[in-house]
Amino acid sequence: MPLVPLQIPPGVYRNGTEYEAKGRWFDTNLVRWREGLLEPIGGWARFDETQLDGKARGILAWRANDSARYIAVGTNTKLYGSQGGQFYDITPSGFTTGKADSQPGLGWGTASYGDGDYGVSRPSSDLIDAATWSLDNWGEYLVACSTADGKVYEWQLDVNSDAAVLSNAPTDNVGIIVTNERYLVCLGAGGNKRKVQWSDQEDNTTWTPSDVNTAGDLELETNGQIACARRVGNDILIWTDIDVHLMRYLGPPFVYGIERIAVGSGIVGPKAVSVSGNTAIWLSESGFWMYDGSIRPLPCDAVLDVTDNINRDQQVKVYGGHNSEFGEMWWFYPSLESIENDKYIVYDYRENHWMVGELARTAWVDQGALGEPLAVGADGYVYEHETGFLDNGATRVGSVFAESGPIEVGQGDRFAVINRIIADEYAVIPSVRATILTKNTPQSTESTDQYSFDESDGYIDTRINARQLKMKLEAIRDAGFKFGTLRMDIKQGSRR
Repeated sequence: MPLVPLQIPPGVYRNGTEYEAKGRWFDTNLVRWREGLLEPIGGWARFDETQLDGKARGILAWRANDSARYIAVGTNTKLYGSQGGQFYDITPSGFTTGKADSQPGLGWGTASYGDGDYGVSRPSSDLIDAATWSLDNWGEYLVACSTADGKVYEWQLDVNSDAAVLSNAPTDNVGIIVTNERYLVCLGAGGNKRKVQWSDQEDNTTWTPSDVNTAGDLELETNGQIACARRVGNDILIWTDIDVHLMRYLGPPFVYGIERIAVGSGIVGPKAVSVSGNTAIWLSESGFWMYDGSIRPLPCDAVLDVTDNINRDQQVKVYGGHNSEFGEMWWFYPSLESIENDKYIVYDYRENHWMVGELARTAWVDQGALGEPLAVGADGYVYEHETGFLDNGATRVGSVFAESGPIEVGQGDRFAVINRIIADEYAVIPSVRATILTKNTPQSTESTDQYSFDESDGYIDTRINARQLKMKLEAIRDAGFKFGTLRMDIKQGSRR
């Protein structure tokens, strides 16, 4: 009988029932596809043994002018700087500790002035958000702002000195960003959640406009509140909770102009965007959106797995990050069962597919200055990713897998009989096990058979008789593997 290839395209489908994912991968964890071949996502190890205090909601890595490598991490309680692989507490004097988790806020001052009607009780949906950080570089120095106290801080790379309040900068901000033209911009400046204010060019201590400087401010035309901003190519995108604005350099006397470019596409949290060059992708209440010169929704085969199962009260914690080596954009988010980020969704923009899984990370920064991506775990440790295949020295066996939706192998009312399976030459034989789960109807009892690819001739003899099957591939060793197309020796069977 001819050998029939079992070709399942890369990526997962999670926008329906398991049966609606027939012929596709339905569930994955810690795997990716490259050039159509399944392989494990790289492991991770602690960057150092410092356990950070609080929950990390911001991380930045860069090189100083002398090429020394630095890392900054902001938590709800501390600001840390790392030089030479060791973390130092550089928390500014007088820093106000923020909340680790979003909490209902029903008291005085928990919402913006004018929100709601006088005499009407505030709804319980009002939240005091978990604290997040904006981290950026002013030259080689670090500039930082936490939503916990809204002040702008600067650290001049001395590990023996704390970050300090930046002179004359606005207070009560929601974030900061440094533009390509060397202006420091405060978002939600002075407590006005729609105001954008920038310093003089090349001078982050001059904020009052005059005839001899180019400091200034603008207020967004929006009913929303500013959440964050990012450099995207030569542009600055500013997100509110309901819409998106484009900030562009015009030159003196106006300096900057801002226009609203999309509505209904606001961001769920200030860190929920991933940027690669001229492209930004972010998570909104309605799903994923993309900007690459224009804005449009980004189709996602697993979007309902996120939007239907995210903890809305904690969605401010969603953290997006870029993994440039593999052409991936990651988002870590809290599921309904968790108040902390415990799951992820990944978009492979080179091959246009999506992956899902479980991994507790609260902040992420791409390779670049440090060589490999860094992420902060919910346990407070910083991890170096894409190194080896272990979980900080512990096994990942049982956690690395891909499971398909149903694959219909019978024709009409007849069964299919599968006598043998052949794996292609890319399978690293000792590292992968296949579990074949078979049914005669979607409602019938499932039968399970396991096969290891350890036959010297490459043939795996089977005795499978079913109308439909599912396949689960899982790592049985902490090693690399590449898995391509399976071929099955199938013949038509009986009707019963």
